Parts: sequence; C-alpha cells; structure tokens
Amino acid sequence: MSETPTENDDLPQYLTLEKIAIARCREIQVMNKNINTSSGVKLAFQKLPRHMRRRAMSHNVKRLPRRLREIHLSQRKKSGLPLKSKRPSRKYRRRPSNLNSEYSRRQRRINWLQTHIWHAKRFHIVEKWGYKIPYCPCDKSFRACYRATINHCLIQDISYYNCLELSGEFEDIINLFKRLTDPTLNLSIGAKAYLGGLREGSTTIFRPDTRRAVGAVYFHWKPPRSDQQTRKIWLWCHAAFHIELLDIFLNNFDFKPSPESDDTKIYFNGTITLITNQWNLSRFRLHGPLSNAVLRNTFKVVKYEPWQPEWVKKYFEETWSEPFCSSHEYWEQLKSAASPNEVSPHLILPLIISDPRYNFPPKRTKSLPTDSNPNGTDIALSKNFSDSPLWCQNVRKELTKTKISTAILNKLRETLLVPGTDLLEPPASFPIILVQRPGAKNAKFRGYGSGWDIILPSVWAQPTWLALIMWGARAGGLRDNDLISFESGSQNNLYPDTIAGEKEENEISLKCKETFFKLPVNKRTNFAKFRICSPFKWNWRMLLMEWSLTCKVVKDFFVLRDRIVLKNIRDALVKKYKEKIDLLENCLVPVQITLLKKGLCRQFSIICLPQDQDYVKEPQEPNSNDVYEKQRKTLRKQHKNLLKKLRKRRIRGKKKGKIIPIDKEMLKNYTCTMRKLWLPEPTMIRKSCTREILGFVKHGDFSFLTGKTKAIGYITSGALIKLLTMKCANQVLVRNTNSKQYRLGTLDVILD
Repeated sequence: MSETPTENDDLPQYLTLEKIAIARCREIQVMNKNINTSSGVKLAFQKLPRHMRRRAMSHNVKRLPRRLREIHLSQRKKSGLPLKSKRPSRKYRRRPSNLNSEYSRRQRRINWLQTHIWHAKRFHIVEKWGYKIPYCPCDKSFRACYRATINHCLIQDISYYNCLELSGEFEDIINLFKRLTDPTLNLSIGAKAYLGGLREGSTTIFRPDTRRAVGAVYFHWKPPRSDQQTRKIWLWCHAAFHIELLDIFLNNFDFKPSPESDDTKIYFNGTITLITNQWNLSRFRLHGPLSNAVLRNTFKVVKYEPWQPEWVKKYFEETWSEPFCSSHEYWEQLKSAASPNEVSPHLILPLIISDPRYNFPPKRTKSLPTDSNPNGTDIALSKNFSDSPLWCQNVRKELTKTKISTAILNKLRETLLVPGTDLLEPPASFPIILVQRPGAKNAKFRGYGSGWDIILPSVWAQPTWLALIMWGARAGGLRDNDLISFESGSQNNLYPDTIAGEKEENEISLKCKETFFKLPVNKRTNFAKFRICSPFKWNWRMLLMEWSLTCKVVKDFFVLRDRIVLKNIRDALVKKYKEKIDLLENCLVPVQITLLKKGLCRQFSIICLPQDQDYVKEPQEPNSNDVYEKQRKTLRKQHKNLLKKLRKRRIRGKKKGKIIPIDKEMLKNYTCTMRKLWLPEPTMIRKSCTREILGFVKHGDFSFLTGKTKAIGYITSGALIKLLTMKCANQVLVRNTNSKQYRLGTLDVILD
C-alpha cells in the first residue's frame, strides 16, 4: 500500500515537459555515447546475444550487424593484425589474359589436347603417355557409345597420335624404311598402292639393331609432281612410343638438329629432312554409319572466289589442269553414300572447307543421311586427287594468323539487324584431309567401326570439334576406343612384345595390386586357394620357357604377325590344313575366344588345355590349401602386439617430456613381407593347376555385337602345337582368377 503525501512535503502543483527535457538532454547524450562506444574489455561481436553470434565474425566483418562493423574494424586495427585483402572475384580471375597464362603454366608438366577444356568439363581425364587424355564421359554412357558406333556416329580426339614428316629423295626414304620394316608381313611402304598418295597404309616398325617391334604406324605419301624431285611421307605414331621412334631416327640414321631452325623440331642427316608436326596437326576419328551425314552438314566445301587467299587459288588452278574430276566433285557424290563402308577403303580425300562456326545449327541436331545415289561412287580419280595445301608448312603458319577468334565473331553477330542471318564478312577457309577407315573385316560383322579420320590444322581443331558435336556426333574417350577394338576382334596397338606394351602392362599390373592391397583382409581374394600363381601379371617369359623344349630362359619374344602363317593356323584349328606348322619357341599367337555357354571372362584370366571329359561337362578346380596362411596370421598377431608395446612406450615418453620417433623402416619391412606372403613370386605357371595353362587373356567382357562373352589374348607357340594334336583343336578352357569354374570356349586366330 503506497504512502500518501503529507502537508510537510513540498511538491510542485504541475510539471512543464519542455523544461524537464532540456534539463535532462545532456544526460541522454552522455548515455547514448556510452552505449555506442566500447569502454570495456568486450569485443564488438561479444556484445551481441549468443544466438546472433557466428564463428566467421572474427575474420569477416560482413557477418556483423552494420552498427558494429566500424567498431570491429577499429578494434582489429588497434590489435596490430593486418586487414585481410579482398580476394579477386572469379570473373576477374578467369579473364582471358590471366586464364591463358594459367593454362600455359599447367601445360609445362603434361601436354593438353586442343579440345582439353571441352573434355575437362564433361569427361573423366587420365594422364597417359605424356598427355591429358579423356577416358570416359561422366554420365552413364557405355551402351550409348556402343549404339553410336552401330547406328549413329561416335567421335574421338586422337591427336595424341603424333605426325613425323620425312622428305628427301625417294630411294633414300625407301632404303631407310627397309631397315625399319619387314616387307614379308604386309605391303611395304614403297608398294604401288600407296605411292600415288591415294591410300593410307599401316606397317609395324622394328628396331634396326635388335629387330624388336616398336609399334604400328599409319603412313601416307604426298602425291608426286612432275616438277618436284623430292618426296614427302607422313608417319602417324602412337604417343606411347613416339619418343622411342624419334630416338631411333636420331641415333641410327645420324639426324642432327637443323641450324636454320630456332627449335629442335627439324632434323637433317644430309639427304633426308625430319620434321615433327606434333603441335601443328590434329586428328579426329569418326565411327558409325552416320559419319557421312555428320560430315556433310558440318563441312561446306569452298568454291573459287577472287577474294580468296593465294594458296586457295593455287589449289583450284592445279585441280583445273587435270583431265578428271576434283576431290570436291567426288565429295559431292559421296554425300549420298549411306555408310562410310561403301567408300573405297583407306581412301585419302583432301578438301578445303569454310569456317564451320558459320554453319552452327540453332541447337544440337541429329544428322540423317539422304537418299542413296543410284549411280554409286565409282568415278575416275585425278592424279592430283590427294594433294592438299595442308602439306605446306607456310600455309599452316598463315592459317594461325588469318583465323578469327570466337569473340570477334560473336561481336559481328551482335551487329546483325535480324538475328540468325548470314554474316556479311566471308568465312575463312582451311584445308583438311579425310581418311576412310573400312572397319571390321569379319564376314558376319563386316564394316563395324567404319568411319573417317579427319586431319586438320591444330588451330582449327576446337571450332571443328564443336561443329561436329552440334551436328549430332557423340563424343567418346579412350575407354570407347578399347571397346571398338574389342568388339571388332582386333589387338590393342600396344603389343606385349614392344617396350611401350610392356610398360603399359606393368602399369596395369601395379594399379591392380594397389587396389587389391587397399581392401581389408576379409575382402581379399585368396588366390592360393584358387591355384592362381600370377593373378595380376602377364608372365609371358616364364610361360614361354616352360612350354619350350629346351626350357631355357626366354629374354626376348615376339608376337606372330605373318598373315600367311596365321591363316594356316586358323585352317589347322578346324582341320582344313593338314601340313605341319613350324613355329619358333619364343612366339606368342594372338587369339580370340568365344564362350559356348554362360560365364564372363575378365582381365588376367587363364587359357587352359582341356581334357577329354571336359568337352562333356565343364570342370571345376578342386580346393587347395594356402601354405602361407598360418605364417600371415602369426606375423599379423606379432605385429599387433609390437604396435601396442610401442604405443605404451610413446605414452610413457610423452609424460616424461621425451619424443620417441616412429620406426618407419620396421613398418615398411612388415608391409613388404605381408605383400609377398599374399602374392608370392611364381615359380611355375604351366602346371600350377589341374589343367595346363596355354596363355592369358588381355581383354575379356560381354560382347554386345555377338551377344556372347568374348576374350582376346595370347597363347604360346609350344602350347598351340600341342593344342593342334587334340581332338577338338579349336576349343579351350578359360577360368577367371577369382573363380574355380572352367568355361569352354571356341578359339580363333586374329589375323589383323
């Protein structure tokens, strides 16, 4: 209950609000100043309630309310900490000037393809052979890429194939290649089919000193002219053995860097000039029946105009001087071909096309073929048919200067009154060379994988690639290249008897071993119980030694490439060839196996010799014991106890202020010992299981083309001779490394 005022209290009868506000104005100003200024020990963000505080407030002032930002900055400045500079925006960092310098820096360690930026956003990229190579698309497109090779068009950038240009007297070039090739295996480089420059050929290069294979190369000659005495030839070699092949030329044929050139890309030995066109030329590969339709829509052939460059005018003048049709007229007739398989095999077709960026469709469009030409494509070819300005180095240099950038082209399109109409400025021109690929030669699937190779200047690679994609071509990678090779039943370009092939096998083996040892112990396959002594390695030398009659150590071996001998072996497998086949003991025979029933073949699977009862019922490998199992468990238990002791010792040392280092050498020795116990070195391969081992599978999977499981591999020559004496010489057993079940399959010899 409040007290009532008495008579003695002196209280005013009324209050004047204005006088009270004036009297208290000073006090209010002082109070506001004390609130806004920090006179205590708290920081600015500590004045906030706990539910408004954020962890990033200490280094990011924008996390604070606006009224506290200045206080926070002044406190940070007084504390002596430097103010954090603002990071440049992503738009600034990706400016063309900075971006190009960054790309150049990143290419010092490893080479990029011209289409690398496009692939890097859409593909898984792997580092192989000194390049960043697209492996497979990021989307699930394994079957889609197969359908593209069957019904549509699949495109690949194979610019990791490097071009070597040799120029000189014809006899000197032929004599050089006589030391590097074997004319008995196939048509030689000097064959009449190739000398005119109308066909592309392939041959295998051998080392001139040891006759060991280097690898298969593509080649084509520049067409001869009456006014020229020298000849030119291009060699397209795989990046895996490009350096090896270049070293062979430099060390065995006395090629020296030319003093006229600033770099070392031009070499001369007195009679022949060697030029490396690694960065001047690119190569695309198209597979599928719609390759013709995609090329027809993408490439617009240039017609003669007076404003065109001199090299274009010169090309047309030389073409007009011939009595037959030009390559441009021939291309107009090829447009109506339903499939590339209808074209003459390995045909070389030079064209001059306009800038494909002028011909972009509004959106990605599928190219479809037109009606087939009833007259066919069998027309006469001119002598100058395959001559192209792309052979001239001065023309390639001029193309880098005359190409208009995409930014300038877009600015020109902005000035158009009606969007989508043609630009007034005429498009630039550049030469290309089309090379026909016949595809598989199997009678049942003839023409699978047929298409075109496009050879073009590197400066025009990316615009051409985008145009081909926009007109319906599906991009593929290295995985799809292996798929096409597997489906067509051909060997990989890196043969096991080459240095590049052996290096590739070692890399695959090492990668599989690392994957195996990353698994926990209870998830690892115990190969000893499956009687697989070499699960992650193609041990060709030991297998050849065990199948040889002398049992000598095999240092060098080779893959059988003689087509006549291979054809005789194929006939002998089906009992059509009765004569005896003589093979060297250090020889591998390429084979293809198709399983008769269910089952799946994988990499490193073993090819075995069947017994009489195996033709009725597929056998199964009996159980086997692991002799190292107890030793591994004992060693593991000892190692665990040792680790516990060392941990306790470190804890005691830490309490006393001592630091006891970890014995890394002991851990390394333990890991090495355990790996040897899991995967011991093989001492015997041929009779390591109940069925004798003939060879190994290099690539095995389900074939979409045949609808069956198929495998490609090699068997030894000694095993083949014994196989020919069997009742069913064309049937063998195949077993995966993680299975005890044998599968019966039909064996055939690979000719190509």
